This record gives sequence, C-alpha cells and structure tokens, in this order.
Amino acid sequence: MEEQIDVLDAQGRKTGEIRSRRDVHKFGLCHRTVHIWFMDKAGLILFQQRAHDKLNNPGLFDTSCAGHISAGDSSLDSAVREIREELGLKKNPEDLKYLFEAKHESILNGGTYLDNEFYDTYVSSISDEEKKRLRPQPHEVDDFYWFSKEEFRRSLLSSPEKFVSHPKDFDYLLK
Repeated sequence: MEEQIDVLDAQGRKTGEIRSRRDVHKFGLCHRTVHIWFMDKAGLILFQQRAHDKLNNPGLFDTSCAGHISAGDSSLDSAVREIREELGLKKNPEDLKYLFEAKHESILNGGTYLDNEFYDTYVSSISDEEKKRLRPQPHEVDDFYWFSKEEFRRSLLSSPEKFVSHPKDFDYLLK
C-alpha cells in the first residue's frame, strides 16, 4: 500500500485528513517531512547524491538524509527511520538535535509534482566507524559526498544547479 501522509493546513497543523503520497503531490497538499544533516568530527558535511532514476531532482546533491513523515508518526521517529533506510545507520532519537522548521514550495516535472511541505531539520554527528558503514538505498541514493563548509560554499556559488535548494538549511550549514 502506498505511504499515507497527514495533510496540514497553511500554518503546518494537522487537519485530520490523511492522503496518499501521490495525492499529496498531485494536489500540492501541505505535509511534513524531515531533513537530517550529518557532520563528522572534522566538520565535513555529508551530502547524498539523489538516485539518477528519482522522479524529482535526479542526480542532485541533497540533504544527508530526508523523507516524508508517515501519517501518525512523529518527526523524530521518522528521522530515525529515514537514517536507517537511506544510509543504513542506526541512530537513536537522542543522537539527533532539532534545529528548526522551514517551509518549502516547488513545482517540478512540468507541474505534475507539487511540493508544499513543512520540514523539520535535525543535525547529528557521524563517527569514522559509521562512515565506513554508510550504504546508499537503491533507487533513492546513488552516492555520498563530503564537503567542508568552504568547499560547499564554493560549489553552491559556482554550480547551484547541482544542489536541491534548501536556503534555510544552507544558511545554517554555512554560518
């Protein structure tokens, strides 16, 4: 069965309606997702390269890990689940630090995919041992890349089209 998602109002509150992921994006319904950023002890930032066969933003650099919050799930539980699914790592809720909520709207794929989301952003550290265990989820993630803040800043300025745009996240990462 297709993932079911809580529909939100314009202020980010649950309406009580639950719709399929397909409907949420077909009709541009507000919903909630999570973004998780990982940094190692040297301050390098983990980016995933989205799978080249993804429906939207294929092949672009994106958050270390992200995903929809399924109906009835908490933000934190969803973040832990997405880390396990996309990266192959086991993290506990206390390993994640909540940073902020942001709103993102975009129209993709010739107007057939409407993204109208509130997302909760988290940050976590990653050990050298965990880095060795990173495993990209097939059809979600092609590869992983590590950027220093300066490398990220330069890449974002010279080739912004290579990144999925998350301005509030990027402001945090580059401060």
